[in-house]
Amino acid sequence: RSDFDVYLGDRKLFHVKDPCGREDVGYWVFVEVFPKDLKDLPGRDRRYDSERYQLLFQHGSLLFEGKCMVTLPLPDYPISRIRTGQHPHRRLRREGVRGWKVEIPASR
Repeated sequence: RSDFDVYLGDRKLFHVKDPCGREDVGYWVFVEVFPKDLKDLPGRDRRYDSERYQLLFQHGSLLFEGKCMVTLPLPDYPISRIRTGQHPHRRLRREGVRGWKVEIPASR
């Protein structure tokens, strides 16, 4: 739980904010998935020890009834932990908006 509630389930990572307004969706969402075994990572990601994803919250997000949610499917390999958070878009950083991050232990 942070600025967004983050849920792990059904091989997906869910970011949910309630209430949520237009000011909440100008962020980059990042996700770093750390495998239990580094050999499971694609070659390009082994130098980071994690598989990395990033998307602008506005794209692929769902806005409904004053809430917003974005869902990211996770890889099939066993995961040790997940780090996720948001970086505000440049325009919002200029206005003093800050991001956040959280680390989640995963046992699958």
